[in-house]
Amino acid sequence: MPLTTVNGKLPLIITNIEHLKVKKMKELKLITFSVDSVTTGKLYDGKELICHTIERPWLNNAKNESCIPAGGYTVKLTNSPRFKVCYEVKNVPGRTHILFHKGNSVNDSLGCILPVSTIDVFQGKIGGLSSGRAYTRMMNHLNGESFNLTIERY
Repeated sequence: MPLTTVNGKLPLIITNIEHLKVKKMKELKLITFSVDSVTTGKLYDGKELICHTIERPWLNNAKNESCIPAGGYTVKLTNSPRFKVCYEVKNVPGRTHILFHKGNSVNDSLGCILPVSTIDVFQGKIGGLSSGRAYTRMMNHLNGESFNLTIERY
């Protein structure tokens, strides 16, 4: 069957595709340091510090007990029943539902990443301050877009 229109001419084929730009995903980096009771970090977009982070300590990737392994991940917007709209870290070995959500202490997390404005010590324990403000800053910065995340653990 010939490729023609009703009037016998070939259909219009767009050859100028300069206007169709593929948007590259952001490349964020989370640089962390783990001690016995907590993992603290800094989340960067290039050289721009987006926020500090709090996570559970490294405990060999134990579900609900440990931060996730160092490596590269894709992070996508999701709708969590508990935390509503937030970001989820995908393809974590042996783990699911690893989210970026609000919280100021490891007690607020079951292995998720908690954006905070600053790191401080409370009653002898390391935690974060102003998670709501840091979370809003992160969400505004990312504007609902998926991103690639590289986690470095020290």
